[in-house]
Amino acid sequence: MIIKILNMLENQKNNICIILLFLLMTLNSCSSFLNGQTKKNDIYKTIVQEYITYRNSERKIENEKNIILMGANSNDSIEGSYWIELFFVNPELLQDIQYSKVYTIDGYNLIIDESLDKSYLLKNSFKETTYQNFNLAKIPIDYSVTNWNITFNSENEIIKILPLKKTKIIKEILLKKGINFSKEYED
Repeated sequence: MIIKILNMLENQKNNICIILLFLLMTLNSCSSFLNGQTKKNDIYKTIVQEYITYRNSERKIENEKNIILMGANSNDSIEGSYWIELFFVNPELLQDIQYSKVYTIDGYNLIIDESLDKSYLLKNSFKETTYQNFNLAKIPIDYSVTNWNITFNSENEIIKILPLKKTKIIKEILLKKGINFSKEYED
């Protein structure tokens, strides 16, 4: 009888150890996933912050009159890749932009164009603020902007930067911030 009880206790210890091991592995896996998501979100936040710094070095962009419009979309020409684009725009020139939340970064309001298929990747990168309607244009207006268009591969490494005449400057800025570039990236 005592041997049966000892065997039963031994089996319970093994079961408890297995359960604890399983829980630790699950927590580690969740932690790794969340760290990966945080790194990806940090990339977008860093890119926006550097864009703001860069644009303000050319001339001061007034945060009361301008917002940042950002989006992400699949890149059909390179399998598994996607691009992000961002630029300052005066809301009086915007019409029919699809967005449901307003975010803030470094004193600027930012909206994410939800009509693009990868824009969901950007949403956890920024601090949400009070919703405002920024579609203030009464008629469509053609507006020339100074944008950054950055294409990522499936490993979240940069493989292409547009506009071409600013590529070297943008790459230098992002490299200083530790953003990863793919081996396939060409200047």
